[in-house]
Amino acid sequence: TLVSFLVLLHAAKCCNAFGFVPAVKTTGSPVALVSRSSLKLRSSPDILPEQNEDIVTDAVTSRRSVLNRSLSTLAVGSCLPAFKANAEESLATDQPFTVLFTIQLDSTKPEELSELEIDCHPDWAPGAAARFKELVELGFYKDSPFFRVLPGFIAQFGISADPAFNKQWMYCDTSDKEAVKLCKQPLPDEPRKVPNKKGTLSFASSGKNSRRTQVFINLVDNSGLPNFLDGQGFVPFARIVRGEDILKKVNDEYKGNVSQGKAAYYGKEYFEKVFPRLSVIRDAKIL
Repeated sequence: TLVSFLVLLHAAKCCNAFGFVPAVKTTGSPVALVSRSSLKLRSSPDILPEQNEDIVTDAVTSRRSVLNRSLSTLAVGSCLPAFKANAEESLATDQPFTVLFTIQLDSTKPEELSELEIDCHPDWAPGAAARFKELVELGFYKDSPFFRVLPGFIAQFGISADPAFNKQWMYCDTSDKEAVKLCKQPLPDEPRKVPNKKGTLSFASSGKNSRRTQVFINLVDNSGLPNFLDGQGFVPFARIVRGEDILKKVNDEYKGNVSQGKAAYYGKEYFEKVFPRLSVIRDAKIL
């Protein structure tokens, strides 16, 4: 019984040392090990209280030291599965993922929907991929139109139909103190690892460290002449793997005439009243 108690005690200390703490147990849910947000190094006495004491060579102390070392080894072993699982979970967030857009190309035919499948690559641009994933899961792009379509160049989206989303993610209303607290910061710039080839996606920007929610699809190879998007610092984070042909059918009649400021402020109301024939992303989800 005493040995079992000591094993459990050392296991608890080990889990603390490795940065794992038990999650609070709620009715019907299992207890899990979760990682601390920041791992703090602990002093050695927190694991082995005796190891910093003066060395005593009597038989009792020797047996106690051997027992402590053995129990500590057992405790470390008991933590390894949780440590491994936590590490694998962290690595999983850096794995490629796929997004599916369901698009209404023709505003007069809501029953006709097309699909665009996009592979996102965190290894190309981790910040951009993470932001895009967060926005997709949030529902930011649901009912969001392709508001700027320039044939032979790009198709751009990323102004939400919901003005509340835009207020939080695209701009901050400084007159509303509570809204300012919820405002999301723009993404810091990232180095470009792949070119702006046809079918790749990059975040739009208005200058240094200004990427927020707007994304464009390269309709042609824009890496070099005549548009030089690579040289302007636009960083691809994803590419289309299915449905690229439907981009030829995205409505381009409005070109770049949409007022992005008004669109962000009024959302769906502005789009439907002023630019009613835009092609629209009806749904966006992670596969």
